[in-house]
Amino acid sequence: WSCRVLWSKEQVQRDWAIARQKAQKTLKGMEGSQKMSLIQGSDGGNGYAGFVNMQYIIAGAQALTMNDGPQGYNAYQEKFRGTSTQFPALLSVAASFDPETSRRYAEAVVEEFVTKGSNVMLGPDVEVTRATLTGRSFETISGEDPFLGSQLVQPFVIAVQQKGVISTVKHWL
Repeated sequence: WSCRVLWSKEQVQRDWAIARQKAQKTLKGMEGSQKMSLIQGSDGGNGYAGFVNMQYIIAGAQALTMNDGPQGYNAYQEKFRGTSTQFPALLSVAASFDPETSRRYAEAVVEEFVTKGSNVMLGPDVEVTRATLTGRSFETISGEDPFLGSQLVQPFVIAVQQKGVISTVKHWL
């Protein structure tokens, strides 16, 4: 296992400070209805799991077209039914104990997101399995080990985001 650090604490703090300034500047120029659209989504989602029409909120911004991952593109759209790959459960990635397997798995999954026009992946799931009889244990990249999950989620997220898709890590509990 490698615990290499990709970014220094100082770099992360600088990046967050810049992002915070940009967000505050953007919010100051927005109407109340535009701000509400950021938290409630938009009509016209074209069958995505979630849709935020950013063009309405911020001129020139790209719409956020969210879809469930991370075990394959979830076909909420009729035109994509029967065309998505169902990848092995993330628990099988956890069972590999291999960050490279996690990266390669994510690269394969994100290709469908790019091809089908989704730019936000709702995943990966990092929930630590505490009761193996629950119905969602198979979805987690952590299995029963939070340290394992911390090592496997990083290459997964980086691989997804290198393709221009936002990775939304979920199910923290």
